[in-house]
Amino acid sequence: MASAFAFADPSPSFFNCSKQETNAFTPVVIKNSHGMSGTMIAYGATMTHLIVPNYLGGKSDVILGWDDLTQYCRNHEHTYFGATIGRIANRIKKCEFPLSGRVYKVSCNEKGDAKGQNGYDTLHGGVLGFDRRVWSVTAQSSSSVTWSYHSPDGEMGFPGDLHINVTHSITEENEWTIEYRGSTTTETVVAMTNHAYFNLNANVNNTPTVMEHVLTLPHGGKLQEVTGPPGYHSIATGKVKTVSPGSPWDFSQPKPLGRDIDRGTVTSKGGYDNAWLLSDWTPGMAARPVLTISSQLTGIELTMATDQPSVQIYSGNFLNGTDSDPTSPSFHLQRKKSQTFGSGSQYYHYRGAFTLEAQQYIDAVNHPNFPSVRITKSKGYSQHTSYKFRVHRPLHPSV
Repeated sequence: MASAFAFADPSPSFFNCSKQETNAFTPVVIKNSHGMSGTMIAYGATMTHLIVPNYLGGKSDVILGWDDLTQYCRNHEHTYFGATIGRIANRIKKCEFPLSGRVYKVSCNEKGDAKGQNGYDTLHGGVLGFDRRVWSVTAQSSSSVTWSYHSPDGEMGFPGDLHINVTHSITEENEWTIEYRGSTTTETVVAMTNHAYFNLNANVNNTPTVMEHVLTLPHGGKLQEVTGPPGYHSIATGKVKTVSPGSPWDFSQPKPLGRDIDRGTVTSKGGYDNAWLLSDWTPGMAARPVLTISSQLTGIELTMATDQPSVQIYSGNFLNGTDSDPTSPSFHLQRKKSQTFGSGSQYYHYRGAFTLEAQQYIDAVNHPNFPSVRITKSKGYSQHTSYKFRVHRPLHPSV
């Protein structure tokens, strides 16, 4: 195999948020006729607010984020709130992968232990992934917007020019749909996702966590195995584990997120940050419903559909709000006004949200036994994912 192509991360000057393009943080609103709307910005093709109807006929903002839209660039704790992720979602072991006889070294943005060893990996495309780029609007209507980005050969170390279009729509069925389309001039790898953090309570009445949300994942019978203690680097091992009935990862029947969360293995305190592999998936299949999750306080229910083989569910393990040690300010992030109740500052809490990241297998670029994420000039990239909302009578109304 040929020698590796070395890559150096960009200098801090790349993060000069005051010198971003003038439209980087200009809100773009899409909506339907039933009161559902989404607000997006060009920086990261990011969804900043998602407003959906609740049980009493009001509206709830169900994703985390900031009112100051420049925070999506300026905040030093990089949460990926609502952002478009690429070229490769999730982690690439040792920041490298082989492709057609060459090894490509890509941007390392997770350094592992204090010596920078035993955990080097590339997370979500590197230091300046697609979430840190300013996208262009190429089509827009009242209910949809198409964002485009051209990633040149060698960006973050990835090979091949890549052109991506991502269309976000709010349908009359109260569904947020995301359509990805990509093309390349030569061979490369692509596996994208969206990184919205959901809280269907919308922090109503200062209800800070999502632990009582009820999740049903009927086809999630397998998990990708990742590394655990002592480092908790969550690097894919290449193995697949069966979800045992009654285990912390068993959501084949409706179950609150918090029931078994402390038995999770992704941090020393438990938690979820796992990739469930969907047993009903076959290559080339159309999107189908894969999970349902609901709030017992607002009556909001979300059904996720995707054509991807896996869903990464993360339970906000590193959010650190007012219920945490005030001497440890990491991820101590102030809530949006739409998710703040009463006077005074409020913060996003530990386990205060969950992600539903439709994706390919983690680190598929390094595991030939996993479905390939390679594309070519003649074989492009596509993905369809959607989040459909409906309202039912909550068990404990609080809206």
